[in-house]
Amino acid sequence: MATETTRPQRQGRHRHSRDEALPKPKKEKPPNNPLVRSVSEFCRELQERHSANEETTLMSPATSDMPKRYSLYPPLLLLPANFTTQNPQWTAFYHALGESDKRELFRVIAEKGFKGMAVSRIAINAPIAAEIEEQGGDDGLVGGDGCGGGGAGDVNRVEEDSMEQNDASTTKEQNVLRCPSGLLPVYGDWGPMPDHDHRQQRHRGRILHPTVQDFDEAFWTSTCQLQGIAQCWAPLYTMFSRGNISEKARILGLQSHFPGLAESELNQPVGDVDVVDFYIGIGYFAFCYLSRGVRRVYGWDINPWSIEGLRRGCERNGWRCLVVRVGEAGSLQGSGSVRDLVEGLARDDHADDREAAVRCVAFLGDNKWAGKVLKEMQHECARIDNNEGRIGSRFNVRHANLGLLPSSRASWQDAVQAITGLSEGGTGGWLHVHENVDVREINARELDIVREIDGLVKREPRCPRAVTCPHVEQVKTYAPGVMHCVFDVEIKPNG
Repeated sequence: MATETTRPQRQGRHRHSRDEALPKPKKEKPPNNPLVRSVSEFCRELQERHSANEETTLMSPATSDMPKRYSLYPPLLLLPANFTTQNPQWTAFYHALGESDKRELFRVIAEKGFKGMAVSRIAINAPIAAEIEEQGGDDGLVGGDGCGGGGAGDVNRVEEDSMEQNDASTTKEQNVLRCPSGLLPVYGDWGPMPDHDHRQQRHRGRILHPTVQDFDEAFWTSTCQLQGIAQCWAPLYTMFSRGNISEKARILGLQSHFPGLAESELNQPVGDVDVVDFYIGIGYFAFCYLSRGVRRVYGWDINPWSIEGLRRGCERNGWRCLVVRVGEAGSLQGSGSVRDLVEGLARDDHADDREAAVRCVAFLGDNKWAGKVLKEMQHECARIDNNEGRIGSRFNVRHANLGLLPSSRASWQDAVQAITGLSEGGTGGWLHVHENVDVREINARELDIVREIDGLVKREPRCPRAVTCPHVEQVKTYAPGVMHCVFDVEIKPNG
């Protein structure tokens, strides 16, 4: 009896011990990547909805096939251009979704996957087109369908637009404004958007001649990349490039050597130095010069939305910015004469409160007038000195930034004239020439640039000068086999 009663107990203990040895099923952890986490959650909810409604269920993609890359600029989440087509499995799944399901996908991404990250707008990015299409009958329109996109949630706009454009008479022109015409908003409030049928006519003025109301109603975002320097832009109208961060760091003195921003090289305080940025944009490089303590940056850009982003960025960073419109004949518009401009800057420079001085003069117009306007300003400075017996706001341009890709050659002559003619005592300075170069030809291109700029310098009726290129900075790969380079070209008195 005892044996019979204890045997099952031993067997029971044995079975219990065996059960304890079995591994417990692990609870699957949510993915760390918030975009993958979002898509996984959406797929789970989609399966539940289809099951509840007894609908045919879509096969969810594997986690490894889900999109993973994104750029976060709160409140903007920017998805890469290949978000919908990054691999066959994900492409098939995405294109099988209905419009309402796609809208729900982006809602889940914003509100669940990126919860707590202040995401309120999502867009799918696109490369900045070198050329843009202009619809026939819209004289003067730059940008074809504008620099904006379809309304948020209009996720099939790209396909619809291509069909529509095939039926219309179109011409191509250079995208001189660098408008992000392919950007596709898919979630959130993006401000006034062009309607589908009349977007060209109604959006035209907003792109080329925006009003204060247009600026106020548009969606703006910002980011801080280095040393807390804020940059602001309206994603529908201007681009933002994060890839030039290494050149920003170089100007700030954080990595590699950037010539001409140390007193030992300048033989004068950095606070007495001016910079001309021929393609200032939203302040990519200009803000780095200002952060280093230069007196003033004179910048040019043809895109009014870039200049407004520059102004807003200056305001965020505590720098006073003066926007000056330049007309087709190179004359100033709406802000007084060149004399008024120079008088105002002179008052700033000799005021007790130097913190309130204008640090950035932003010329909204074609930089082909840069040489003309700067020479007129120099003439007014001399007039103040000679005729009124007081010191004007003299130019002391020691740096010319030439940041246009693939080449800034069109501005080299004006840049040379600024360095050779607008520096105090003819001390010279540096041109920072940005170019896209075949990686096999960087050394040869350096020699070509020095030779071309030396030829421009020799045209100037001043003392002999030497032109050298002591450094070439390889910023980033622009395309396979193509490098974005910055050639630091120094111009200095010869002997």
